[in-house]
Amino acid sequence: MNSKVLKRLLSYFGKYKGKLSFAIAAALIGTTFTILAPKLLGGITTILYAGFSDGRWTVQKLSDGTADPDSVWKWVSGVPVGKIGTIVFIMIVLTVMYGLSLLFLSIANKLLAMLASSVVKDLRFEIDKKMHRMKLDYYDSHTNGEVLSVITNDVEAVNTLLGKNTYSVITQSILMIGVLIMLITINAWLALIAVLMIPATILLSGHVRKKSGRFFFNQQNLLGKVNGYVEETYNGQAVVTSFNYQGRAKERFDELNEALRGTAREAERYAGVVMPLTQMVIYIGYGVSAIIGCVFALKGYMTVGNVQSALQYINFFQQPFTTIAQMSGQLSSALASGERIFAFLDAEEEVPDPVKGKVPEVCDGSVEFKHVQFGYTPDHLLMKDVSVQVEPGMKFAIVGPTGAGKTTLVNLLMRFYEINGGEIWVDGVNTKEMTRHELRTHFGMVLQDTWLFEGTIRDNLKYGADHEVSEEEMIEAAKSVCADSFIRTMPGGYDMMLSKGAENISQGQRQLLTIARAIIANPEIMILDEATSNVDAHTEQMIQDAMATLLKGRTSFVIAHRLSTIRDASAILYMENGDIKEVGDHDTLMALNGKYAALYNSQFA
Repeated sequence: MNSKVLKRLLSYFGKYKGKLSFAIAAALIGTTFTILAPKLLGGITTILYAGFSDGRWTVQKLSDGTADPDSVWKWVSGVPVGKIGTIVFIMIVLTVMYGLSLLFLSIANKLLAMLASSVVKDLRFEIDKKMHRMKLDYYDSHTNGEVLSVITNDVEAVNTLLGKNTYSVITQSILMIGVLIMLITINAWLALIAVLMIPATILLSGHVRKKSGRFFFNQQNLLGKVNGYVEETYNGQAVVTSFNYQGRAKERFDELNEALRGTAREAERYAGVVMPLTQMVIYIGYGVSAIIGCVFALKGYMTVGNVQSALQYINFFQQPFTTIAQMSGQLSSALASGERIFAFLDAEEEVPDPVKGKVPEVCDGSVEFKHVQFGYTPDHLLMKDVSVQVEPGMKFAIVGPTGAGKTTLVNLLMRFYEINGGEIWVDGVNTKEMTRHELRTHFGMVLQDTWLFEGTIRDNLKYGADHEVSEEEMIEAAKSVCADSFIRTMPGGYDMMLSKGAENISQGQRQLLTIARAIIANPEIMILDEATSNVDAHTEQMIQDAMATLLKGRTSFVIAHRLSTIRDASAILYMENGDIKEVGDHDTLMALNGKYAALYNSQFA
């Protein structure tokens, strides 16, 4: 699985083939100069060794152990001019080669760092797009903390891997191949020892990496759970405190934190074993190579300079394995994170919009449910055969006990969930033949749970409009729901900054702003899901009066528990267990003396 994840991560470099090729070419040139250097150094060693071995360049010592000046002069003067010139020439070439190597490797490093950041940017962009295409039931089954952990922690783990290690992997791979070629040209037996180090290292460390990979995957999952629990506890701090749940909340956090610590410790323990195992193989190979090289030199099969070069190449050859061992923990963590990221990206999406969605010829706010079937799971249908006709301009109320399917009905209307059967028509067009964007421009929605983002009141009010909103239009909408008066008392007025979740204003004030926001959007169909449930009776009455004027001539769906607010509805639909039990206006349903009448009378008993 990890190989598939790694392959998929690397595929994100595909759109940057030109820059990647240039970076690899620069790395190849820079590394090649580094690879050739030991061969030239070996040539200098061979020249010097030849002079010392025949005694011509031996420096004599005096009785006190110091060098004899006459002997030193003879040593210097005895070095052939041609040999000195050769050595100087090699040194100049080496200096140039190391300089060029530094230049090209610096270019490669910078380019690869830029490419890695671009890849991570693309990954974040793809995750962001996926969030808007995801079926809503994904968010129903995953906590906010788990989703946020994928977007933040998991992406950052991948960023660490690509940003810090892409350069090392490429240069070390080139170095390994180049060193192997140079070893073959020097001595095939020493090259064979280097080759045998590869499977030995893989066999010893592969099993360990596999086990650490499982622990790193569990670690990322537990990290998501910890984040989810912290986020949930933080948001519900008032409830936690009021029910004296602090002790049990701490116990639960300690339990999750301890599980995370244990998993992280095991993951790092296994990852930490890789480095010693790799070094053990490398040191054994280096020692064997040194012994064989010396024997070959004594027997005249190799020059001393070539032995030195070969040992230096074998030392280079161990660098890729050391680098991989050092990044073993990061690699396992990043691959585990990549697996979670791709599980998120591969999650089931909403049904794609039609290529050319239909646009209603007349937008009058008509809605019709035709034999609609729906269930959150295919084997358990909540709605089996719902048929409702809503004429333009009707105030259509939906009532019933908790869990009856009231909110589900409007969610289907907005295509937040896909129906299992039947059809829903809006303004004479089947909603499946419209794009979601087109469909939702016809609706304004005010929910029981308010949502306001961190920003000014002005920005929040204009959030839902697809047209340029004038100052007068914004203020008029705020006045219509009695929000203008309290906004002007706030510091900054309409430019007041709301905190995260708008916690710096009251719940009722938040609800007034969401209602004003829906009005500014100016849709022909309005959905109010317990829109006045969080305001006091006086404010509720003012909102109802304003709504009566604003909703005139506009189709509206009103979900209400307080039945006194929907007595004037054109039609009332009573639901229970997903089925429609009664339909009619208030007087008709009261005369029927059925479920609606019983529910209404219970509120005034």
